[in-house]
Amino acid sequence: MSRPQGPAKPFHFFIRGLAVLLPPVLTLLILIWIGSALHNYVIRPINFGLRYGIAQLKYAHEIRQREALQVPPPGLPTIPEWGRGYRLRPELTDELRIAFGDAALQTPGGIPGEQLLDATRQHLVYVPIGREPVPTNYVPLDDYNLVFQHLRPTPPPTTALGVYMEIAEAREFRTQWHLSLLALALSLLALYFVGRFLSVRLGRWFWGRFEWMLTRVPVVSNVYATVKQLTDFVFTEREVEFNRVVAVEYPRAGAWSLGFLTGDGLGPCVDFVGEPLVSVLVPASPVPMSGFTVMVPRGSVIELDLTVDQALQYIVSCGVLLPPSMVPAESGLGSRRLPVEPSVPVTVPLPR
Repeated sequence: MSRPQGPAKPFHFFIRGLAVLLPPVLTLLILIWIGSALHNYVIRPINFGLRYGIAQLKYAHEIRQREALQVPPPGLPTIPEWGRGYRLRPELTDELRIAFGDAALQTPGGIPGEQLLDATRQHLVYVPIGREPVPTNYVPLDDYNLVFQHLRPTPPPTTALGVYMEIAEAREFRTQWHLSLLALALSLLALYFVGRFLSVRLGRWFWGRFEWMLTRVPVVSNVYATVKQLTDFVFTEREVEFNRVVAVEYPRAGAWSLGFLTGDGLGPCVDFVGEPLVSVLVPASPVPMSGFTVMVPRGSVIELDLTVDQALQYIVSCGVLLPPSMVPAESGLGSRRLPVEPSVPVTVPLPR
């Protein structure tokens, strides 16, 4: 007779809520971590390279050295934030001399500020940028105002080329999303061409020399060997046959464990035993990413009518969740033993 259940305790509801919410929360956190790592170590460096290249090729000619610019004559006004610390391109001085005369250039206040800061002349007025005590690089005033008053990047650039990297992003890509999508496309394209290069003989030779050098570094060699084994297992082109779920007597006779049939046993072991062996991966509960690889006689393996997903669900739940087709019944579980292939008799030497 079943025992009547009492009222549920608060701790029971806490555990139930934790069991329901924890899987989606952990999934979301793992996806966020993967996305953050992809952005920080792949997309951001490519973004930096694109902005740096465009700034060098298209905008670097706007940067002027202090010696290539002229000190403003006494007749020019001060500029807010800069005072008289700005510089002029020689063509602006000639333009102002023609428009207002030499006397206005040499008389303090001879030229009003709105004439100097006119929109058509701001690209000829240069302001310093940099952390040096005496900055040597100057950029046009309109470009400086565009970055520090309108774009306002965080953190702000501290070099003249950094100013034009921000301008390149704003003018060439409009938004950072466009730049990030281009960086992602370039990274995928780079992976494709690297794979094509390594598939030819010259590429394999270069990669072999590179790996040879890595294996000679004391600490790096151990880390690289472990990471390479993991990546080769995950990304290898040879498919591992995980489409057959079996049951084996493991870890002792009479105790049955679920496993995945991965292939045949090792030749020396087959010769020693004298009958066909198969390799079975026995995952651990409740974390199936770890487990044991065992070789057992083919005739002792029971093949189950289970999918890999159903088997993993059973393993993760520690046997709580049973597939509907595997519920024990009087007629049995519908399992069948693997056929035993005939083997060639061998003579096994007895130990002396």
